[in-house]
Parts: sequence; C-alpha cells; structure tokens
Amino acid sequence: MRISESIAVMGLWNIGEGKFHRKLSAKEGKDLIKSAYRLGIRDFSSAYSYGDADSILSSAMKELRASDWKIYTKVMPVPALRRKTETILKRLGRDHVDVLMLHWPAEDESLYRSLKELEKLKDEKVTEDIGVSNFPLPLLRRCSSDFEIRYHERPLSLIWNRDWNEEKTLGIRTLAYAPLGMGILSGKYHSPEDFQDDRRSISAVGADSLTKLLSTLSGPEEALSWVCHERPYAIISGFSSPGDLPILGKVEELDEKRAEMLTELADAVSSSFSRDNIFSHDWRHNARTT
Repeated sequence: MRISESIAVMGLWNIGEGKFHRKLSAKEGKDLIKSAYRLGIRDFSSAYSYGDADSILSSAMKELRASDWKIYTKVMPVPALRRKTETILKRLGRDHVDVLMLHWPAEDESLYRSLKELEKLKDEKVTEDIGVSNFPLPLLRRCSSDFEIRYHERPLSLIWNRDWNEEKTLGIRTLAYAPLGMGILSGKYHSPEDFQDDRRSISAVGADSLTKLLSTLSGPEEALSWVCHERPYAIISGFSSPGDLPILGKVEELDEKRAEMLTELADAVSSSFSRDNIFSHDWRHNARTT
C-alpha cells in the first residue's frame, strides 16, 4: 500500500514495551495487524526490543495465510547483534528478514564492528539489505561513505525535520517514523498534562513554536500530508486501534505555498530541541570526534 508516493508501513512499537505509548495487548495487536493487512498494508517495522511484537505479527500472518509481507527490523550493536538477530528470526518464523538495521548509533569501534557484522549477515542471506536507525546527519554521512547503507529509519514530522533537506541528497532510502510526532499532532493532546507517558518529556511539548504550529494546522490529516509531500521512501505509522487506519486514505496533495509555510513552522519547532533526536539521546559528541 502506498500513501501518495511513499510506501505505507505499520510500526509495531506500541505492540511491545515502551515508555512513550500504551502497550497493546496481544489480541489488540493481532487484530490491528490483520486490519492493516486487509486495508492493503504489507510492510511492517519492528525491532528486537519490541519483544512479543514479532511473534504477534507472525501469528497474524499465519491466520491470514499471508506470505506477501515485508519486515524491516532493528538490533542494537555488537556484541549481541547476531544472537539477537537469530532470536528475531525465531520469533518471526522466518529464515531471513528484508531489511536489518542498527537501532541506535554506538561508539566508533563498536559501530564499525556492527556494520561489518551486518554486511556478513547480508552475505549469508540472513537479510536482503542493511541500514541504520536514528543516526545524526554527520554520522550517517560518514558511515554511508564507508558501508553500503541502503536504509535509514528516522523520525520525520512537523515537530522533527532536522537535517532532512541535507539527508535527501545522500541517496539513502528514508523510512520516516512518527509522522504525527509521537501523537502530538493527532489532535488528541493540548498540554503536557494530557500525556500519561514519557511523551510529556519531549522538548517541544509546551514550546511556543509548537503552540503556533498547532493553531495553524488543520488537523492530523494535514500533518500526514506534509510528510507525504516530502516523499520519503516509506512512512511508518503507529496505530492504537483499527479506527486509526482510515487516516491513510485522507492524505491530500498540499499546494507549495501551504507546504512551505508548514515547513517554516516545522523548522522552528525542530530548533526548540536541544538534542539530536526527539528523545533524550545525543550523539553529537561521537560525530564530532571523527
């Protein structure tokens, strides 16, 4: 399934444990996956740290008798990278994954060992392609010059578009996650107190720039339309229930003036963050020492 020119991917994070969302039960997760598949979604994004999400996905696909689904997944760097990859395969009931990525950056020695290990796993046909996730631009640029990194999974939304214009020039397939800004742009929340999880700690929540953006935005459909306008390779959306899925059919083409105005507002919100990511991680020191 495509949203405009981008592939629609279902993210499985909220089926696993996490501090930034309500965890869905196994039944809720399976029902949601099956609803997404029936809608036309064939691509799923997961990670070793999502725990039962892989097993729930595999179970749902078996019940649907489906074989045409694709999995993008992530593991942390060595020393446990290979063992965790094997665990992922067992959970999925498969002998390979479509794309295997490093979930987060690491110190240089561990990082390069990990990227070499990913290359070995590709040579062994354990994965068809390799990539990275949550890499700041300087580190992504350097690693992609030394390794054949085909994919980068990163947040992209009206609350986080940092370095996006520069990243587009690298020729890497971007898997854009959190297109509604971790739900901040869903229209359901208006202040930090509205969140019952760690989203209340996200820097932009409560910032004047975000208040201005929210007062201008017509709704979550426009927020998603903006991400589509940016044309990443794929857009990873997380859903809480089957009732959230219809938003994928409400994407509209933005005229250039409106898109430019929203981009300016997004630039202001992104600049309100003091870290390299929408979370509390900061990898700038590692990038600067290379």
